[in-house]
Amino acid sequence: MKTEDMEPDVGTDAGTDVEIDVGRMELSSYMLAVIEKLKHEQKYAAAHGYLCALHSFQDFVGGRGVPLPMNEVFRPERLKAYEEWLMQKKARPLKPNSVTCYMSSLRAVYNRWMPAGTPGHDAKMFADVHTRVVSQTKRALQGWQMEKVLAGSPFIAGQTALDYFRLMFLCRGMPFIDLAHLRKRDLQGRYLVYLRHKTRSPMRVELCPEALRLLRKYGKENPDSPYLLPILDADTSGGWGLYKDYQDALRLFNRDLARAMEFLLPGVRVSSYTARHTWATLAYHMGLPLGVISQSLGHASIRVTETYLKPFENEWLDKANKQLIATVKKGKWKKFANNNIL
Repeated sequence: MKTEDMEPDVGTDAGTDVEIDVGRMELSSYMLAVIEKLKHEQKYAAAHGYLCALHSFQDFVGGRGVPLPMNEVFRPERLKAYEEWLMQKKARPLKPNSVTCYMSSLRAVYNRWMPAGTPGHDAKMFADVHTRVVSQTKRALQGWQMEKVLAGSPFIAGQTALDYFRLMFLCRGMPFIDLAHLRKRDLQGRYLVYLRHKTRSPMRVELCPEALRLLRKYGKENPDSPYLLPILDADTSGGWGLYKDYQDALRLFNRDLARAMEFLLPGVRVSSYTARHTWATLAYHMGLPLGVISQSLGHASIRVTETYLKPFENEWLDKANKQLIATVKKGKWKKFANNNIL
């Protein structure tokens, strides 16, 4: 289940206007009915989140054939036990943000089934489990690391994924979902002109020679496809099928990118969003205005950008503190004395 750059449409839709009669008192049938409704409404990310949460909870109770009465599922102690199971799984313990994905989906299901104000609704049902996204510490490469990635090597495993990663960075931190959905008509001379997949914001990116070279290199592979790059299946008509096709492409990209990085930057973990976070972080440390960074990334508002860069605020504060201490120790504070500052 995807957790990076958390999309808020998973687990935040209370959906109290939904009326579903099928299996109202049993979790599996109720959630499957909701999932079908979400697919019909083209809310594929939410449908995917619900489905992952359902399968995970079924694994927790011992299998998909185990009955799951709603009044037994939605008990604070049962939800707490599920959270502990997620965080202590032997095969792959989950981090807090991954747990949040599952819990947020279950909370949304609970609010659909028993909306606030309904007799029996427990406002504190999820009070003791993770339902909020925790700010990530570092998901960006340092300048010297990104320099090494851009230089790269033409003969390593995962070369295509590495080239896509470079392209995303060169195109102002373009997210992988936008890269995958680029159409041939979006390439207009030395510009990419397209709509962001998430916000539908219009984007116009001037391409540097290296970015143009990469686009032309991979754009030749499938001349009959409407897509600019051979990431998505041109024969997939759309809807849920296209969403699943993209999810498969994303998993393949992350897998191949990890292989390439094992050669270039051993021990450094990267994902599809590392290029975007690296661009934003380097721009931030170079002193670019927040508004410029926000527009470059195609964020819906500057508040989104502030949240994006919040994990790096302490780095700036620590750096300022070190500079102040060094100034005092070296006696340089004296030059400010005449200004009545010190």
